[in-house]
Amino acid sequence: MKFARVIGNLVATQKVSGLDGVKFLVVQPLDIHRQPDGESYVAVDATNQAGLDELVYVIASKEAAFALPVEFVPVDAAVVGIVDDVDDRPLYDAASVAWKVFVRTED
Repeated sequence: MKFARVIGNLVATQKVSGLDGVKFLVVQPLDIHRQPDGESYVAVDATNQAGLDELVYVIASKEAAFALPVEFVPVDAAVVGIVDDVDDRPLYDAASVAWKVFVRTED
């Protein structure tokens, strides 16, 4: 499961039965900073809505086929989500926390 950017479309004149009506997209995988990471590849669009230059979520391997209406088709990657927003702020910022230590003292 990885972020990718849609960089193009692929048009196929012939497809395996079960892939009729499914879009093929050329995607560029991204690293954790959303910078290009590796070679681009083709993924089927299980959302049927992804477009050029969109940030998408891609799954690979056997699970990619499960995202399509007809299971067990020969695909290696599938777009399963379109990313609207990424909140990559740290969950915890030690510099902004005012630490207080509570010590129980005996009277």
